[in-house]
Amino acid sequence: MYKKECKWCNESIEVEKQPLFAIHVANCKMNPNLEDRKIKASLRFKGVLKSERIKLIKICPKCQIEFEVSATESEIRRNKVRNFCSRKCGNSRIKTDEIKNKISESLKKSEKRFRPNNKGRKYKRRNGLLLTNKKHNEFICQYCGCVGISSKYKKDQKYHKECWRICSGGLRQGSVTNYKSGWYKGYWCDSSYELAFLIYCLDNEIKIERNREGFEYVFENKKHLFYPDFIIDGKYVEIKNFESNLTDAKISYFPHEIKVYYKDTIQPYLKYVRDKYGKKFISLYEKE
Repeated sequence: MYKKECKWCNESIEVEKQPLFAIHVANCKMNPNLEDRKIKASLRFKGVLKSERIKLIKICPKCQIEFEVSATESEIRRNKVRNFCSRKCGNSRIKTDEIKNKISESLKKSEKRFRPNNKGRKYKRRNGLLLTNKKHNEFICQYCGCVGISSKYKKDQKYHKECWRICSGGLRQGSVTNYKSGWYKGYWCDSSYELAFLIYCLDNEIKIERNREGFEYVFENKKHLFYPDFIIDGKYVEIKNFESNLTDAKISYFPHEIKVYYKDTIQPYLKYVRDKYGKKFISLYEKE
């Protein structure tokens, strides 16, 4: 305990530490400098009154370069002035050959060198394969309806491998995601160009149907399937935004008569739909 008499109120103050006694003396009601102290503290808080800073010239102990430091009297008194010219010098460490040899010997003799930390990694061998301790996830196959166990710890597996080979492939609605797609009067469209062409045909009572058959073609020494967009009076129609080598390969291998509409040739159909239904004719897609 620390006990001393206040020089302003002459009371005996008993506290645990000396700084608490100093706080009492500074804020004592009998202190004649209390009002000035409060005013200066308020000005410092508002940023009006700032403590004077003293410029010092110091030498960096790392690179031996002189640099200038500005600090207040309080910082100098409490030794809170930086000693290095930069963080690079302050964070650097000098390692002698003796220290490097000690580190090397300690690492060679360490148990971690021979026993790696595999905490939490338990391994099991099943059918000759190295597997972790994760559990297989069960799922219901959407093709056959039977319960299966996922392979390779897939959380979102929906088909057996054999079932997926049977039901996969072919035309998938919505596979093109670069344009606005949706349903219009029972027809699926993958772009605004297809929608405009479909609306024009339906408004003018032109018999049109969606193509479901795929035709084989070769591109870059690989076989693929090509699904034209529509069929009108037994003739196939394909709608594209621009010409490309891929489209040329599809057309060259196509065995039937086909007509391709690009951005320039589809403009009359777009103008018809925009004049009749407005520029935002994509809103004609069915919500459900």
